[in-house]
Amino acid sequence: MRQKKLSEHGQALIIITIAAIGLFAIGGLAIDGSAKFSDRRHAQNAADTAALAGALSLVDGKTDVVDGTIEWKLDALDRALDNGYNNDLVGNTVEVYRCSEEESSCGPYAGNSSYVQVIINSYLNTYFARVIGINQTHNIVQAVTYAVKRGPNYDGNLIVALNPNPCSGGGADGNIVLGTSGGGDGVINLIGGGAFVNSGGDGCGMNLTGCPTVTITDGTIGSAGTGNIDLESSSEVCSASVTAPEPSYGNEPYPFPPEMPDVPDECTSPAGTYHPNANGTVTIVTPGRWNEFPPKGNDVEDEVFMEPGVYCINDMVKLNDQQLHLTGQDVTIFIRDGYKFDITGGEIDLDAPATGPYAGYLIIVDSDFEGTPENCNINGNGLNSYVGTIFAPYCNVTINGTSDPTSYSAQIIAYTVKLNGNASVNLYYNAGDQAQSQPKIGLMR
Repeated sequence: MRQKKLSEHGQALIIITIAAIGLFAIGGLAIDGSAKFSDRRHAQNAADTAALAGALSLVDGKTDVVDGTIEWKLDALDRALDNGYNNDLVGNTVEVYRCSEEESSCGPYAGNSSYVQVIINSYLNTYFARVIGINQTHNIVQAVTYAVKRGPNYDGNLIVALNPNPCSGGGADGNIVLGTSGGGDGVINLIGGGAFVNSGGDGCGMNLTGCPTVTITDGTIGSAGTGNIDLESSSEVCSASVTAPEPSYGNEPYPFPPEMPDVPDECTSPAGTYHPNANGTVTIVTPGRWNEFPPKGNDVEDEVFMEPGVYCINDMVKLNDQQLHLTGQDVTIFIRDGYKFDITGGEIDLDAPATGPYAGYLIIVDSDFEGTPENCNINGNGLNSYVGTIFAPYCNVTINGTSDPTSYSAQIIAYTVKLNGNASVNLYYNAGDQAQSQPKIGLMR
């Protein structure tokens, strides 16, 4: 009998088939993978432009509801549609949120209504990758923008304590304290604006010391905390007289640390100078960089006039000369990081600029928000005048009145705030005098 021979026919076909599958897999990775990466880039660009479009509409006040959707969200969705993402729930989804909405996932911006988020999910059907069981690829991208409308700085509050933490204890340890020195009588009036405490929890926030008469008109009292506003007298021998609106609690806190104004060019410009006027009775100082302000010396007159502009200085105006009269119109005093102001004595008459990058800012105290807050003091009298916003977010600011009525058209934004005096301390809010929040739109991520 003949011996049966084993056939090898068809083995090459199996090898070719296996190789073809491998080639298709490599092709799938190359072609379908490239399509996935290309779509991801396109989706990210679409999310970026949609978030910016929504933020711009939000800043423009487009908050009407159209067909069940807020108008600014519709503008964001329309921009995504222009880029090929129609939110059909099959090939893609487009989600638009403010970061204060529970559905959002804004990371460090969560809970802040000044930020807008757009999330795009896109699904791509594959071609070659189907051979290895991958029928679809998925991309998810997001963009977050900030959107800040122009309006009253800090919602028109006259005094804001930005310290985000409840303080320990009570009495004079409050983040906002309205009181009188030595526990005596005094009058504190907030006119045209109210007060806000940024600290959460139920620890001390805003309270009284001594026996002041407090009146808050045309403003509100608010807190990010719960029950941490106490306008009862802390003294056992007197009863404070308070006329104020009911406090509101659980409000959205202001960001801390806050966004700081840009450091002015004057901080790196040539030093400011001073010279006498024509008849030698007034010393005139110029904007620029100052290590000591106002200048001291035998050639400096009691009358000092500041030319309009920005003054970048270290410790501000430590005045002990009771004869000094410092006057400045359209001026901003920018205090460098690590320094403070302590204004004692003399007569001060300062007015913030109405235009320019520092419009409404009278005093700005820069900070890196590390270490212990500075103590910043104004020991005023009835002759002093401050018009504009005092922005010292890492200062414990104390306004000490005297036996004469003290009145400022000044908004005070600080880490903590204390108003103290045995006569009247009056703060007025006039939107035209104070810093305004500028409309800002920017892509965060």
